[in-house]
Amino acid sequence: MSYKAIEEWKMEEHKFGRTVTEKEMVDRTHQAWPYLFNAQGEYHEPELIDEIIVGALDIHLHGAPLGNWLKGRPPMEETCIQASQAGMKALVFKDHNTMCNNCAIIIQNFLKKMQKEAAAKGEVFTPVEVFGGLTLNETVGGINAKAVKVALGYGRCKEIWLPSLDAGYQQEAMGRTGGIFVTDGADLTKEMKEVLDVMADYNNNTKGDVVALSTCHVSNEEKFQVLDYVNKKGMNIKVIMDHVTQEMTLLTPEEAKQMIDMGAYLEFAETSCIEWPAMLGWIINYDYSMYLIKELLKEKGPDHLVLITDAGQPNHEPVPGLKNFIRTLWAQGVSREHIEIMLKDVPAMLIGLA
Repeated sequence: MSYKAIEEWKMEEHKFGRTVTEKEMVDRTHQAWPYLFNAQGEYHEPELIDEIIVGALDIHLHGAPLGNWLKGRPPMEETCIQASQAGMKALVFKDHNTMCNNCAIIIQNFLKKMQKEAAAKGEVFTPVEVFGGLTLNETVGGINAKAVKVALGYGRCKEIWLPSLDAGYQQEAMGRTGGIFVTDGADLTKEMKEVLDVMADYNNNTKGDVVALSTCHVSNEEKFQVLDYVNKKGMNIKVIMDHVTQEMTLLTPEEAKQMIDMGAYLEFAETSCIEWPAMLGWIINYDYSMYLIKELLKEKGPDHLVLITDAGQPNHEPVPGLKNFIRTLWAQGVSREHIEIMLKDVPAMLIGLA
């Protein structure tokens, strides 16, 4: 018997594209398909996920009122209360347009007040440590050493991000000209070197405070040049590669391994690895994300890998998102030991809380 829908599906041209192969189509029509062809993953009780998140850090997340052009972002203070109740150790907020460690100072004071009020009632409330940073987009003058100095001077500044939305690489990908570059041919720009000097000086002269450099949305070629410069100069700066399976910042396995060999730290983000609530038009490289993190754990170990959420989008709360990320990685065969190292030990070292 011939079916019109099947015959149309087999045609070379498809109005809506093809999402599965012909073999997968046959497999998925089997009445026992979910059991024969679909790996279920290992199940772990929710209480065990709750155990793992105690002491965890999320060093890359977002929240309102920052980025308020995205209506419905979870408020920063609500995320911090949830993280405190879950027993998390620290959060580092990011904003594309402005310094946000000043917000962290305000929220931290608010949480300390909550702690005192709870103690007066005979209750226990342990505040999460709240930090922020600065993204070097056009709104702060681009690669601006003075802006970096100011942000560091405020305190609770744990990361400096290279350009995101204003990166020349991203602008080119969007079909536009201009944007910010951190290299000028074979060398870093004068401005980029000045920023690195400020960061290295801060890390060498503060009492335990450190700031890390996150490379954000610049090109992979620029990232390698930054790493090479930091290494050749012997600078005391940890370099982080943001969400390495997101489409704009994707690394090949070869690039990822080379960057680790050069001392970089690679982020795997919940928002880039698994689906999240109410997402629309966002690309998730699930299979590649699971493959790459397992490949790197096997060949390089967990000491240069970091788990983050990058959450805080509308209808997407970071703490539940982090729990779902833990659950998914564990179900897909990443060990609890490795998860805890990537979620606690590595990020704590990067921001000076080890």
